[in-house]
Amino acid sequence: MRDGYQANSTELGTVLEEVWAGQARDGFLLTDPAAAGIETRAVADETSGVTYRFRWMPHREIRGDVAELERRGILNPHRDATRLFRDPRDPSGRHCFLCRQNIAECHPLEVLVPVTLAGQHYFAGANFAWIEPNHFTVMAAEHTDQHYSRHVLEAMVELHLRTAGRFRVLFNGPSAGATIPWHLHYQITTEPMPIEQLAPNSEEHYPTALCRYHLAEDGLARAHHTIDQWLMGDGDHRSVNILIASPSGEPCIHLFPRDKRYATAAGKGLVGGFEVAGDFVLSAPAEEETFRNASVAAAVEILRQISPPDWNAIAAA
Repeated sequence: MRDGYQANSTELGTVLEEVWAGQARDGFLLTDPAAAGIETRAVADETSGVTYRFRWMPHREIRGDVAELERRGILNPHRDATRLFRDPRDPSGRHCFLCRQNIAECHPLEVLVPVTLAGQHYFAGANFAWIEPNHFTVMAAEHTDQHYSRHVLEAMVELHLRTAGRFRVLFNGPSAGATIPWHLHYQITTEPMPIEQLAPNSEEHYPTALCRYHLAEDGLARAHHTIDQWLMGDGDHRSVNILIASPSGEPCIHLFPRDKRYATAAGKGLVGGFEVAGDFVLSAPAEEETFRNASVAAAVEILRQISPPDWNAIAAA
C-alpha cells in the first residue's frame, strides 16, 4: 500500500483521476477499463424521462476468488492474518476491508489518497472491483459505523465541490447497499447517473422514493432535516441512500429514503446507491437473465420493490 500521493496538480479531482489511471497500469484493477468490454443496455422511460442503464460486469465476481487475486498481486499471498482487524459484529468473521492497517497488510499495490472532509480524515482508494470509470471508495481513517449523521452530508458535499463537481458522491446506509456497515465510507465516480436526467419538480414520476435539494436553496439544512425526520421515525428499520451530483451545473442532493425490510429486489438482490440512481449493476450468474431481459418495466419494478411503503404518507404530511 502507498499513500501520500502527490500529483502535479493540487486539484483533488485531477489527483484522483491520475491515481485511477496509475492503478490500471499497475494491474490493481480487476480489469483495465480501456479494454473491459462491459455490456450495457440502455432503456428509455417516457414517464420519468430517465434512460436507465443495465450493465453486465461478470469481471466483478473475481473479487471473491482469493487464489486469482493472489496470483495477480492484488491480494498479498503472504499476508499475516493475525495482524488483521476484524469487527466482532461481522457474522462472516472477515477482516475489515476498509481499515488502513488491513489494506497495508493485504493490498501492496493500492494507492491511498489522504483527504480531510468536514474536519475528519479519510483515504480514497481505487475500487479494484470497479463499477464505473474513476470509481473510488473513500473510507474514514477511523473504524466507525456507516450511520448517517450531519457530518456525512457535509463531507459528501465538500468532496463533490472539491472535485469541481466532476465526481459524484454516493452514500449507502445499512441494509441499503452498504456491504461493510461497520466502517464509514462513500463511493465516488465521474460517470453521470441516470437520475441526473430527471426533470425538475418531477420526483413523483420516479419509481422509488426520492427528494432533491439544491445546495444554493439551503439544501444542506433541508436535506438533513428530512433525513433526520425519516430515520427518527423508525430507526430500527429505516435507512437511506444519498447522491450528490450537479446535473445542471448546480450541486444537488438526491435523497432516497429506504426501509431495511426492502433491501433487495427480485432479479437483482441487494439494491444500493448505483441502482436507486438508475444504474443497475449485474455480475453474478443469477443476475444475467435480468440483464438479458433489460427493459423499462424491469427497471421500474426493481425500484418499486425497494420503495418504502410508508414514504408517500410521510412526504405528504
